[in-house]
Amino acid sequence: MLNDEDRNRAIEHTISRLELQGKTVFEVGTGCGLVALLFAKYGANHVYTCETNARIAEIASSVIGGTSLRDKITLFQTSSTAVVQHGMLPVRPDIIFTETLDCGVVGEGFDSVANDIRKISGSGTIVIPATIQQFGMLVEAPALAKLNRVDEACGFDISALNTYSTRTYFPVRERLHDYTPLSEAFLMHEYSYQEERPIAPSIAVAYRSGAADGVLSWFEAQFGNETVTNSPGTHGHWHQAFHPFDERIEVQAKQEVSLSMDAHGHLVVRIAG
Repeated sequence: MLNDEDRNRAIEHTISRLELQGKTVFEVGTGCGLVALLFAKYGANHVYTCETNARIAEIASSVIGGTSLRDKITLFQTSSTAVVQHGMLPVRPDIIFTETLDCGVVGEGFDSVANDIRKISGSGTIVIPATIQQFGMLVEAPALAKLNRVDEACGFDISALNTYSTRTYFPVRERLHDYTPLSEAFLMHEYSYQEERPIAPSIAVAYRSGAADGVLSWFEAQFGNETVTNSPGTHGHWHQAFHPFDERIEVQAKQEVSLSMDAHGHLVVRIAG
């Protein structure tokens, strides 16, 4: 992630354009401390940041402590939920930043982080990213499905292993696998950390007939004027997400497919007609 130059450039450019003089920042997910340091570098009055992983927090503390900006940053080795519940922030933050996004958006505790952010943000709080759009595409993709499913090997039926197949989604490098799009890209959901996670189903319209193995998805996150994405064809550190259907589904051209996604990224599929 830290070698992802497009990601680093987008985040730094976003932070550098903010009016940070006298502002308090709260970051969820310190990592190595880079983002906290950028906020301090560009003029934030103070940055509070939290990290649940003890080893990573120790590294971040070392990285931050080795700079002249260390007195402007307070690191909590705990979760954002604990920070909120125990009133560890002395003031309501002016800016909240989090990059708790995985390839399918919700896998790094999106709902929990969003709930924490709603509790401590005010009407004037700037939350970065502001919105995250998740796009999907129906695909016929046996090669992707087989990354998580098996029928037989060397003539033996070992499909019993499918009891343990991932039912939600898993990361894939789509350019490494053959697949056939069965629909145009469609908007699955639009997320905001300041609002409840959307639950309404999304609709995909097949533009050709075929056997759908699942949905390939990606996100576009708005970091100020910058868009951070893992869309197909990009070469950043994020993979794309593949949401496997429980079974292959035959679709006809122009047929509508209704897709409801739960909090873990599992899709429930309904075919119109």
